[in-house]
Amino acid sequence: MTRKPETSRDPVCGMIVGVIASPYSTTWQGIEFHFCSAQCLERFIANPSLYTSPEGVKNVVPIVKRRKIRFIAPKQETLRATCGMLLGMMGVTTAVPGADDLTVEYDLRQVTFAQIEAVVAGAGLVLRGGLHRWRRSLWKFIEGNEIENEAHPMSGACCNHPPARLR
Repeated sequence: MTRKPETSRDPVCGMIVGVIASPYSTTWQGIEFHFCSAQCLERFIANPSLYTSPEGVKNVVPIVKRRKIRFIAPKQETLRATCGMLLGMMGVTTAVPGADDLTVEYDLRQVTFAQIEAVVAGAGLVLRGGLHRWRRSLWKFIEGNEIENEAHPMSGACCNHPPARLR
């Protein structure tokens, strides 16, 4: 009879979590994983291969992103409060308010722009449309590709990794 461990390592952020105390857990390919927060559980469920494959965890380095999010007529106190909420998210390293924008720096392995955008919208800030809406959609698409490439690295050239030398 094997004894169940008392602690487990969160595969997303690396935090040690009490197995019994953690309300966030899931089973993937017959293995039970425990998480420190709903945010880490959400990241894992979105792409478990990134956090479980040997290639995905071999050289774990942050994937740093810096985005400037623009708003329509924001109040400064709302911008500052939103910065505080963003800094409370795992993986967000900086959140700086501007006149009508926020500059956010984060680790893509722990949080995505889509999650950040949801917090910003939930704070009551109105995101700009037009070109900025298109740019945000492009950021989310690119981040999805980056995460997929990290989870399933290919050997050789592809659209993101051209050959070293063309003949």
